[in-house]
Amino acid sequence: MAEVYSSGFSRRNRRRESGNMGKKALMLLDLLTWIAMFLLTSATVVCTITPHIDPKSLSWLSLVVLATPIIYIINIVILLWWVIRNKWLNVVVASIAVIISLFSLGRYYQIEIKRKPAIPYIERRFVKTISYNVANGKAEGLIDYIAEKNPDILCLQEFLIDVNNEWLKLGDKYRSTINGATDFSCEIITRHRILRHGNIDSISRYNANWADIIIKKSEDTIRVVNLHLQSTTLHSIYNQSADKENLTGDSTRQSRIGNIAKRLRDNNIKRAEQARCVKRFIDASPYPVIVCGDFNDVPLSYTYTHIAQGLNDAFCEQGAGYSHTFNGFFNLMRIDYTLVSERINVVSYEVDDKAPYSDHYPVICRLKIDKR
Repeated sequence: MAEVYSSGFSRRNRRRESGNMGKKALMLLDLLTWIAMFLLTSATVVCTITPHIDPKSLSWLSLVVLATPIIYIINIVILLWWVIRNKWLNVVVASIAVIISLFSLGRYYQIEIKRKPAIPYIERRFVKTISYNVANGKAEGLIDYIAEKNPDILCLQEFLIDVNNEWLKLGDKYRSTINGATDFSCEIITRHRILRHGNIDSISRYNANWADIIIKKSEDTIRVVNLHLQSTTLHSIYNQSADKENLTGDSTRQSRIGNIAKRLRDNNIKRAEQARCVKRFIDASPYPVIVCGDFNDVPLSYTYTHIAQGLNDAFCEQGAGYSHTFNGFFNLMRIDYTLVSERINVVSYEVDDKAPYSDHYPVICRLKIDKR
C-alpha cells in the first residue's frame, strides 16, 4: 500500500514540476515577446518618420526601413500571440504598431479590390510603358522579349550601348535618346516623336536622362524622366571584404558589417542629393511627367518619398498584392517604379517576375493621358 501511495505521489510531483516548467517557459516567452514588441514598435515609428528625414541628418534611420516588410509581419505575429495568450493590455499596445503601419502599408501591399477588365486591353487606346534595369542588356532572348511586349515607351537602365547592336532588331519604328552614345547608361526608346532630350543638371547620363515626347494618339506632349539612382553596391562590398580579409574572425566580421553599413549610409546620402535634383527638374516641367526607373531604394525611403511627392505611384493606383521588382533579398524589395502626374491615369500595372534577363524585373504599365 505504501508503494502505491509513493508511486502516485511521485507521478503528481512530476506533473507538478512539468506544469511549473511549462509556466516558466511561457513566462520567458512572454517576456521575450514583450521586449520584441517594444523594439519593433520603436522600429515602426522610425519607418514612419524616416521618409521625411534627410539621410544626411540621421543616416542610420535609413537602414531600418530596408526591413520594413519584415517588421510589419512580425508586428502582426506579436499581436496574434497576445490575443492567443488572452493578455488584452498587451493586445492594445501591440495594436499601436499595427495601426501605425497601416498608414504606409499601401506602398508595399494593395488589396485586390480594383476591377480587372473582362475583355482584352485595346492597346491603341493607351500608352504602354516598360521600365527595366537590363543589367547591360546582353541576355539572350531579351530583345525578342521586348519586341513581344511592344511598348510605346521603353525606359532602360544599365544599358551598355556599344555592345548591343542586336537592339536594332526593334526596327525603325522606334526612336531613342542614344544619338551615338557608347556608354553604360539610362536610355529612352519610343515609337513616338522625340522633341528634345537631355540629362538632368548635375546628374550624369549614367544616372538620369529625359525626353519630351509627342504622343501620336492624342497629340499631347509629355516629359519622360528615366532614372538609375546611386546603387547600394552590396555585392561588391561583400566580395571586396571577402577577398581582403580572413572571414573567420569576429573582429573581421564586425569590420565587414561596419563597411557595409557605412556604404549603405553613404549611398543613401548620395541618392537623397540626386532625389532633390530630380524633384526640382520635375517641378519645372511644362508638361505632364512620367518618371520611370531604378531608384535603388524602398518605398519608405527619403529618395522615393521626395521624388513621388505630387505624383501617383502606378503600383498604388492599379497594383494588387505584394510587389517586388528586385530578384534577390528574399524577393522583398520594390526598388523600380513608375510615377505619373495627375493628368495621366494608370490603367494597369504589372511586374513580370518570370522575366529571366536581369536581376531586376520589368515594370509594365498602361497609361491614359487626360485631355486638358
